[in-house]
Amino acid sequence: MNDGAFVDFFLNTASLPDQNSIVSALQSMTKKKIAVRFVSKFLSTDLHPHNRRIVEVYLNINQLHGKSDDMSRVTTAASRYERIKTVGKGAFGSAVLYKKRDDGSLVIVKEINMYDLDSVQRQSALNEVNLLSRIDHPNIISYYDSFEEDGILMIEMEYADGGTLAQYLAKSQTFLSEEIITDLMVQMLSAVSYLHDNSVLHRDLKTANIFLTADGFVKVGDFGISKIMGTDTIAQGAKTVVGTPYYISPEMCCGEPYNQKSDMWALGCILYEMTCLQKAFEGDNLPVLVNKIMNCMYEPIRGPYSSQIKLLVRELLLRVPEKRPTASEALTMLRPSVNVQRPRSFRPVSTFISTVYTFSASTISLHPVQNFPEKVSVRQISVSETHQLILTYSNEVYAWGQNSKGQLGMGDRVDRKTPFLVPTLRGRDVHSVSAGNGFSLFSCDRGAVLACGCKRFTGLGKGSDDVLRPSLVNALLRVNVVELTCSYEHCIALTEENECFVWGSGECGKLGTGDSQHVYDPTKITVPTSVGRVITARCGIDATVLLTETGHLIAMGSNKYNKLNLACRTGFFSKEEKVNVECFSLPTVMKTFPARAIDVDVGRNNLAVILESGQVFFFGCNSHGELGLAHTDVVPLCHMRPVKSLLSKPCSMAYCGDGYSLVGTTESELYFWGSKGIVRSSIATLQNLDDTKDVAVVQRVANEEKAVSRWGVKRKEKLPAVEHIVPLPALILRLDSDLSEYKIRLSMINGRGENVFVVIDSSNSKSIINTSENSPNDNDSTIVNTWLKNEFENAEIIPMSAQKRKAGKGRNSSVASDDIKIQMSESALMKEIESLKSAISQQSSTFQGQQDQMTALQEKLLELQARQAYLRNHEPPPAYAKKTILFPENGSKTCSIL
Repeated sequence: MNDGAFVDFFLNTASLPDQNSIVSALQSMTKKKIAVRFVSKFLSTDLHPHNRRIVEVYLNINQLHGKSDDMSRVTTAASRYERIKTVGKGAFGSAVLYKKRDDGSLVIVKEINMYDLDSVQRQSALNEVNLLSRIDHPNIISYYDSFEEDGILMIEMEYADGGTLAQYLAKSQTFLSEEIITDLMVQMLSAVSYLHDNSVLHRDLKTANIFLTADGFVKVGDFGISKIMGTDTIAQGAKTVVGTPYYISPEMCCGEPYNQKSDMWALGCILYEMTCLQKAFEGDNLPVLVNKIMNCMYEPIRGPYSSQIKLLVRELLLRVPEKRPTASEALTMLRPSVNVQRPRSFRPVSTFISTVYTFSASTISLHPVQNFPEKVSVRQISVSETHQLILTYSNEVYAWGQNSKGQLGMGDRVDRKTPFLVPTLRGRDVHSVSAGNGFSLFSCDRGAVLACGCKRFTGLGKGSDDVLRPSLVNALLRVNVVELTCSYEHCIALTEENECFVWGSGECGKLGTGDSQHVYDPTKITVPTSVGRVITARCGIDATVLLTETGHLIAMGSNKYNKLNLACRTGFFSKEEKVNVECFSLPTVMKTFPARAIDVDVGRNNLAVILESGQVFFFGCNSHGELGLAHTDVVPLCHMRPVKSLLSKPCSMAYCGDGYSLVGTTESELYFWGSKGIVRSSIATLQNLDDTKDVAVVQRVANEEKAVSRWGVKRKEKLPAVEHIVPLPALILRLDSDLSEYKIRLSMINGRGENVFVVIDSSNSKSIINTSENSPNDNDSTIVNTWLKNEFENAEIIPMSAQKRKAGKGRNSSVASDDIKIQMSESALMKEIESLKSAISQQSSTFQGQQDQMTALQEKLLELQARQAYLRNHEPPPAYAKKTILFPENGSKTCSIL
């Protein structure tokens, strides 16, 4: 035995009562310097100085026979994860940071020694695992996997690389902007609302348990003492006093039963701390602190914040729990909800007209469709790579584009470059239209379905020919179709009886039939019923998504780039299995979102989901920045975050283009991000673009030709190929309709491939005013009453001297000059008031001098009110609009004097 040797004892308990005696006895048996260790953590990698598991020091795991599945899971994890560092240690365990080798994502693995815990602490640790496994929200720390071996509980969870909110506030030297506070608070309220809706109390909300990511997302964590609310808890409230003293509610201080309103109190304390950079309730000892909490004694907010923020703090810190708002109510107070489910028309059919534009991603511009019919109200537009269809509110169908298969329904194969009315559909009550590549579908009254175009996709059978005029789909005559949609080469029909029929290409399993075979006739498929009735469908080039009445999504087809968000993340301790996550040939329920999904768009490589809350989620490829994350890196699996730049915008429509994304809001704003295309530019142009904040330039390395040909002739150098990428949502269109007489709004976005169309509705309110009763004809002869006519003819002429007339003019001019002087001084006074307001709002780090400024501002406001009162007392009566002349003008001398 050499110096520095180790003598290790493997224990199945945490420790031995006579460890010291054993160590002394062994060391006295030799003159060598040896170390004696008692090891109970067989799988821990923190064993000094080896920094690897003790079993790997003595045993070759690969040659062990009958090794357990748990051990194989650990060795599999070592091959898939790289250990980075220990980020934290506590009394009962440690937290180790690992990096996943395949996608570079970081995870935290908590290692908790269960032998060092008492029964209550062990229950707390297991409770955290239980809760995390049930929770799935973008603003809550995600749980990935857990594993227990030899008394060591390991929990794998999401890593928040931005620290905690407490650390962020401690570093802040000046007041946070209201925009930042609102952004953080909205995310916290969204997470807490989700917890409460799922009957979970957090019970330990504080700034130290609010984690942040590097890109500014909030992650609520530390669910060790959270409680699942059962029937008794909801009715009577919880009773165990837990949590941090600075954030506990008055009812918890009194030992009274509490419920989710105690979490709202804690959020009020957090909001106060963000606005004042200090805790709402502080005291030298616990009795003083409890007394302040019981009496709601906190300093008023003095920072430069709106009354909306201050009101929310006051409402959250009310003494009576029942008076505090719920999380959803507080969310509405902070960000007023809007109905993002846009109606099919915001005015009656006769009061607005539609204009259709084509969208160009390379130039970020809109161009009106040539020869588009005038005074048309667009109800629906459907776009394919070959042609376009438009349905109006007057029940007319317009079509244009290629017509080689008869897909325009005109009865011929002649292409149309501009919109033409489809004569074969006149007189039919068309409910919806849908355009595919080389075919068209029409849903009519009583659930009838018409089809025309390519024989492979019309649903009329395998032996049919191309259909040049819309014809009935016989296979659907016995059902009442309420929703009809198609994409490039497949179709979906939903019936009144909650049945789903499919036909067309089954490539990638997008039909949900269980295989990839082509289906010529409408075929019924089985759809999961556990998430409610299917109300609409969206089709892409290789995938299909069904939307249910409960706001859940059911997907089938290609999951390339995980655009359907169906791939499950392989846990740290899970066995490495080869599972096909590229294609799902059967309808599969997608993960639940924080709110009800109300609309979906399925692109070639991406998927967009609009929620009832106005948030928008994007999934899939990010090589061109399509996800709006300000980078083009690969996104790890289970990435479920809304577009952060649009959190404050009520998003209502989205489109997934080829390499870019479009989102429209209920405020008639249109946002763009992603690739504008690949072009060849000079070095000077690249340098100019690099200076532009909103555009990133990515140089694509292509297989360029050699500089010298095989004949020795020098080739002409090509300009470098660059891709212009807009990394974050950029506003490209805003439609303002503040004028009461004119209304304009963004109506819809639709497209396929390079064919993208934007519909804008406009309305002139004057057209809806009925003027027939208020505007008599000027040619009408109006009869004047006899008594009035006699009064004018017999009126006495009262002469006025020139001196009085001149004096009257002088008085009027002096009064007018005084009014002008007062108005000029009022303008200067307004400027002084605005400058004082600006000085007060810019004061962020100190309150010195604020009282004097506030006093001066009050004096100026009083002076302004006095001046305005003077003007009101001396101003002439309001001028009335000129009335319609009721009788011919009388040019007599009497009328001239009057």
